[in-house]
Amino acid sequence: MVRYTHAIYVLVALQLFQYAATESNPDESLTTPELIAKYGYPVETHTVTTADGYILTMHRIPDSKKCVTDAVKKVVFLQHGLMCSSADWIILGPEKSLGYLLADACYDVWMGNARGNTYSKDHTTYSTTSNEFWDFSWHEMGIYDLPAEIDYVLAQTGQAKLYYVGHSMGTTMFYVLTSMKPEYNSKIQHMTSLAPVAFMKHVASPLVQFAANFPGGQLGMEAIELLGVGELMPSNAFMQILADVACSEGSVLQPMCENILFLLIGYDPSQLNETILPVILSHTPAGCSTKTVAHYAQEISAVEGGFRLWDFYAGNLAEYGSLFPPSYDLAAISTPVSLFYSDNDLFGDPTDVHELNTALGNSLGEYRVPLSSFAHMDFLWANDVKTLVNDEVLEAIQNN
Repeated sequence: MVRYTHAIYVLVALQLFQYAATESNPDESLTTPELIAKYGYPVETHTVTTADGYILTMHRIPDSKKCVTDAVKKVVFLQHGLMCSSADWIILGPEKSLGYLLADACYDVWMGNARGNTYSKDHTTYSTTSNEFWDFSWHEMGIYDLPAEIDYVLAQTGQAKLYYVGHSMGTTMFYVLTSMKPEYNSKIQHMTSLAPVAFMKHVASPLVQFAANFPGGQLGMEAIELLGVGELMPSNAFMQILADVACSEGSVLQPMCENILFLLIGYDPSQLNETILPVILSHTPAGCSTKTVAHYAQEISAVEGGFRLWDFYAGNLAEYGSLFPPSYDLAAISTPVSLFYSDNDLFGDPTDVHELNTALGNSLGEYRVPLSSFAHMDFLWANDVKTLVNDEVLEAIQNN
């Protein structure tokens, strides 16, 4: 084991020498707005403050050279998933990424950034060094972040409704919002769920299963949070350098880098663009709270299953008046929802998606990606994401 560890150190050192002697992909150092501007699209940055004091950043692509219209543009709001950011929607470039394709199709594109990620780390009172700042999960993102952002976008554009596209946690946030605050159903014309996550009884991801079965169960995950580890996997300069050194094309460490990535999102080498991998990993992970992962862990390990609010355990009686947390009322969601799923999604298992389809108040049905190896993050990063997913998403929006 010691010899193996030393060998890894030597390989990393060799790659560092290579890194110092070669130029990295210039896109690695660019923010979401800088990437959008680089590829010839207008871009705007907007901030909004939630009712509980979090200051969120949104990125907007208001136009495209390919769009020629005098009509008022319809608004599409894109919400990223766990440990991700607005970069997800533009990282593959203009020919493939949904953010650009929507702008080209004459939509007004807004991209949210959930509290605690790279672009949304400010608060009116708390510092990111305080435990109070990180005391949130996707529940708070649903009942605070999305209402603030949606109301701001509608006010800025003068529209009565918008289209919502969410990936992974971005779908969870939507289900929380429209079940807990049903008045927002009237503000959303149609919702597209990419790799939807609500019920999680059949999750197969090794890392998520580890979180759910952490020593002491989900209580162990929460113990980590109580010890002050509020932020999980932030994006920083070291991660960006490591991504370039270990994951760049031609690196002897790239197979190991890819295996770690596949452990997180599922194994689909045919859809991974190795050239763009360092750029992806310079933006992802973008950080989140430990409590966000702990809440998902609760969903997986809950004996009675379901899609539920935060479990306070002994405090449930005081908080909810019952031994167990209440379930989100998915039947109360009246927004038309289209579900996009895949066979190889280790987070959004097809069986769980089928249950979600039945539980939703206004599901328009399921779309199965016609590639058996298609994985969770392939909905954003796959080589063939345009033809397999994004063209279908555009059609679903246009038809609703």
